Amino acid sequence: MAAIDKGIGDDNLTDDQARKRLTEKLKQNIYAFSAAKSFTQMQYYRDMMIGEDGSILGKSSYIKKIADTGEIFNKKFLEAEYENAYYSAVMADQWERYAEDEILQYSTAGDSHVRPSHAALDKYTAPKSHPFWINNYPPNGWGCRCIATPGKAGYQNRLTDKEAGNQLKAENKDTPFYNNVGLSKVIFKDNHPYFVNSRGKELNLSWEQYGMPDLAKIRSEELPAYKITTKEDYLNWWEKQPKSNENDISIKDILGNEIILESASGKKGRESDYFKHHIIRKEADKRYEYATEVKNVLKNPDEVWMNHKDSNTKIYLKYYENGTLKLVVNENNKAETMFLIEKDDKSELNKLGEARKGILMYR
Repeated sequence: MAAIDKGIGDDNLTDDQARKRLTEKLKQNIYAFSAAKSFTQMQYYRDMMIGEDGSILGKSSYIKKIADTGEIFNKKFLEAEYENAYYSAVMADQWERYAEDEILQYSTAGDSHVRPSHAALDKYTAPKSHPFWINNYPPNGWGCRCIATPGKAGYQNRLTDKEAGNQLKAENKDTPFYNNVGLSKVIFKDNHPYFVNSRGKELNLSWEQYGMPDLAKIRSEELPAYKITTKEDYLNWWEKQPKSNENDISIKDILGNEIILESASGKKGRESDYFKHHIIRKEADKRYEYATEVKNVLKNPDEVWMNHKDSNTKIYLKYYENGTLKLVVNENNKAETMFLIEKDDKSELNKLGEARKGILMYR
């Protein structure tokens, strides 16, 4: 995620909600891309176990074959992907900053490394609202250094609008670069080879496919125990926490996101729709007995998963001696619910199996 933070400039995000939302959207795409890449690598390495004669390779032969190709995934691809993510984040941020009536000019780096097709677009000028920018907003290819800068109204373009719009179409039409990252909030589109190869399976990978330990292994390690609290303890804890506004709590999670725990105070709707009161209303579950652990779950989770099927909600899991705490955060970074998956419960394995599925964001 360093490329996104560097490209947008995370030092300036604190009071800028629009840029926070942009950062979150771009990072969701990066997490999905990483999962698709992992899935592709997993298949690739599996297939490499088979020799040219159809037999399974011996250990030494397999290791050598993997080592010979590891450079491809681990360095060359990684460098190109990082640079693309960085420049895409820069350009997405710039798009957000430009006014809707801004005049933009396509600008290349102006050196011998510029692709001829990109050079042909140099100085092409059009309003931000012009259809040209829908599919031709930079970056327009691997290693592309082109940018869009403020231009002047009435500039005499060398190309007609139709010629400019078609300039990159042939080379980019079926690639991830036929895109405007500022509009789509997507760096790596669905037609990237990793996504094409995984065909959506990367969105629902399980803990087993990520090579993570099973519950028995997790429970064989020494786990912390949370302190059981009363309802009064929970309410007192809430009052003592720093507030982001009148009565909401904001906690920065392990991923650097500001997660909001809402109170119903001053808001419309049912009290139970807001985290503070939702915890209390679940009287039978006694969720207040562990709700004060929410900060620890956010800051020191054992796993964080993104559930693409459920509007990109995030699942934070923290293993305790008492059981597993599961915190659900929606795509707007607001905590929705928190509950205990009890240790030795008959359905513990099934509940955890469902929670440990999707796109792994942290382990």
